[in-house]
Amino acid sequence: MLSAQQVIDAIHGSYQTGSKNGHRNVLALLAHMGVTMKTPYIHVAGTNGKGSTCAMLASVLKAAGYRVGLYTSPFLQQYQERIRIGGVPLTDDLMVKYGNPLVEAARKLEAAGDFVTPFEMGTALALAAFDGEDCDFAVIEVGMGGRLDPTNIIRPKVCAITAIGLDHMGFLGSTLEEIAGEKAGIIKTDTPVVCYPAPEGVRRVFAETADRLHAPLIQLEEDALLHAEADLFGSVITCRLEHLWTDVRISLPGQYQQRNAMTVLALTEQLCRLGYEIPEAAVRRGLAETVWPARLEWAGNVLIDGAHNPQGVAALVQYVDAFLQGRKRVLLSGVLADKLQMEMLGQMVHISREIVTVTPDTPRAMPAQEYAAHLNACGAQAIPAETLREGLALAKQAAGEDGVVIAAGSLYFAGALRTELELPWK
Repeated sequence: MLSAQQVIDAIHGSYQTGSKNGHRNVLALLAHMGVTMKTPYIHVAGTNGKGSTCAMLASVLKAAGYRVGLYTSPFLQQYQERIRIGGVPLTDDLMVKYGNPLVEAARKLEAAGDFVTPFEMGTALALAAFDGEDCDFAVIEVGMGGRLDPTNIIRPKVCAITAIGLDHMGFLGSTLEEIAGEKAGIIKTDTPVVCYPAPEGVRRVFAETADRLHAPLIQLEEDALLHAEADLFGSVITCRLEHLWTDVRISLPGQYQQRNAMTVLALTEQLCRLGYEIPEAAVRRGLAETVWPARLEWAGNVLIDGAHNPQGVAALVQYVDAFLQGRKRVLLSGVLADKLQMEMLGQMVHISREIVTVTPDTPRAMPAQEYAAHLNACGAQAIPAETLREGLALAKQAAGEDGVVIAAGSLYFAGALRTELELPWK
């Protein structure tokens, strides 16, 4: 019997040998494990905001009295964060209970010549746990894209597509429309789909796919947001969807979260249409109580944000310009080499010319010295640090007692920083 950590090690170990194989691998894992996928699912794709949207929806459903499973990626500090039941990360006992059959299934497939990936294993583990623990709902975040993603084996009650941006272009396409086409792959026949406000070309892709599959389509409009007041720690919005929602408090800061919250409100309307009971009081409480770490998260005078693509960094810039004007700002940042796009450099320098760079703890990381050189070429005064601890100390010293350290970049970096700051993961 493997321990919880040994199960996690086996999942990570499959990175070396695993090979994507459409949906076949994850379906084979589930078949070996005897998972029937009986849980009612909600499926969420998108470039930015899908994790926040999933977290808000799970919070709303929990407030309505449902037992809710939540599957997101990546994790920040501990693997179990990716799979939550009732808001609680998967316990060691449940990792052992569902992880051992998972590893056994993976070994059987390997013996037959099929080598599964860590994400396929994680997806199978989540679906097994949600079924086995009798969840009333499971909110499932797409890993990458949609059409070929391992999560796209589920048959959801409703689905959603959040903001579309240029990311994973080597896999998903070089234009917003091509990327939208991959995301639209989660749309299922006769299944309602809610789409975040999008440019016309993206809207057309969604409309064509939904029409072909006879899927009820709810494309949100910017003018549906009638009023919004934001502060450092969240927003209050009024919007008109099927219903008029007035003065709804959102606990997650950032203007983009207002549209994510509209997406969640539209999803709850569709679930109510399907006969599920979700009282308005539960919707309001769920949105007001949502916690989603490392997305404009304050820890003293340190602001942590996993802004790792141009769209994400632009949202951070918007927040900084709105609420941190006049404050001394120092940027602490670490990025992945395959994620850094040149336009992000200017955005980072806009946040602060004083920058401390670090190297995230992953083989995909851009070395701190190389990152600092790129930033300096754009007018920054960037210095590399040897370690995250040293980088945090340098940034805090430069910011002073009245200043702000803005920690932005890879979620690997954000998670390690949360650990360094001794922030809890449970």
